[in-house]
Amino acid sequence: MPDQGVLNRILREGGAQLFPQWLYSEAGIEPRILWWGLRDAVQLSEPFGGATGGLLPRPIDDWTEAPRGLVLATVDAKRAAGDLAPVVGTETWYESGIDGVLGARCWRTTLRRSVLVLAEPTTEGYTAACLARFGEGPIAVALDGATPTGTTAQHNPVSDGPATYARIGPETAPTFIFLRPG
Repeated sequence: MPDQGVLNRILREGGAQLFPQWLYSEAGIEPRILWWGLRDAVQLSEPFGGATGGLLPRPIDDWTEAPRGLVLATVDAKRAAGDLAPVVGTETWYESGIDGVLGARCWRTTLRRSVLVLAEPTTEGYTAACLARFGEGPIAVALDGATPTGTTAQHNPVSDGPATYARIGPETAPTFIFLRPG
């Protein structure tokens, strides 16, 4: 994170209650999600063969408290689902349609209290840009809340309901998907 203040403002305005417990920021040239612990998934003690770099969590990630949902960019959702099966404990993914804000066709799986979403680009939009810049891995985090700024959508791939997307910077900066109550 080059600017911690922007991140804190977006989260505060969005009403996110859990961010101090699971989110921290490291200094960097550009904003990027490095950590991706997810509630109710299996933590690997060592990297699992076959999957690409950012698609699987790092063994050092803290999995004690995590966001409501996470979106992973991938070039091939079917392959990624297979690669993730040992971590999430399932090969069952449900198509949740095309997300116009992410520019991707999405599939999701639910892990008790958390949702993991695979986003495969359908346009030369946000997901494709993130893949080109960073490769496969986390691009968006879903939180409960409602922010007054951002892009609103009637459908999101995490809860299927309305949401507001707030990007913390330009181009490939991470996106927060604020899920409205109810």
